[in-house]
Amino acid sequence: MTTTKANRSGTRKVKRSCVLRIILACFVIQLTTTIPGYGLAQSKNPTDQDPPSNEEFLRGSVRSLLASTFGDFPKDKSKLLRLKAEGEHPANWLLEDELIAYLLSLKHQVGSQLTEAKKDLPESRSLLYRIIEMSLEYPKIKRKGLLGRRLVTRTASLNLSFKLEDEVTGRVLWASRGKDEKSDQVKKSAVKSLNNESYPFLSPSLPEDTQSRFIEPALVVAVVGGLIYLFFANR
Repeated sequence: MTTTKANRSGTRKVKRSCVLRIILACFVIQLTTTIPGYGLAQSKNPTDQDPPSNEEFLRGSVRSLLASTFGDFPKDKSKLLRLKAEGEHPANWLLEDELIAYLLSLKHQVGSQLTEAKKDLPESRSLLYRIIEMSLEYPKIKRKGLLGRRLVTRTASLNLSFKLEDEVTGRVLWASRGKDEKSDQVKKSAVKSLNNESYPFLSPSLPEDTQSRFIEPALVVAVVGGLIYLFFANR
């Protein structure tokens, strides 16, 4: 009987030892494969590539919107297009940059609202633009895996209107309005380098990372507590 009990006790110790080793191995694997900067190289995914800065991300969204909004824009290229902003917005300069580049790519003649009327200049028309919304936000943060990297969702929202007027008669020759929203994901550690602190609309605030605040400490406590219990139970 004593021998049987001893054998059972020895078997239990062996089982506990095996369980402890398995848990330790899983914990090490989790650390080396999901936490950035630890151990083994991780597989590539879109967030591993260098993401565009916030300014370029917003510019790309504007270019896409212009391409879809100006599909039926008048094709008469003999007249100078004077760009004029309707209303103040901190991103007017960015939209005008992209609008000029887009119209020039279509071989239109373009001038700013400061272009003076001269005899040698072609007849002109006014192309008015208004930013109803042009915003960049970080709406949420999520963690990839239990202990993986934190990914930030980045969203650009656009709502723009355009109007082409005859400068002599004031007659509206064309009008269009476009809305779009574009999102991607970037690593939280890269956010600071993507922002442009000179322009607040290119440096949005991060939301509170509630997932890491509660889940990560609880997970660490549970794992460490389980390891300590198994360690002493195996002695």
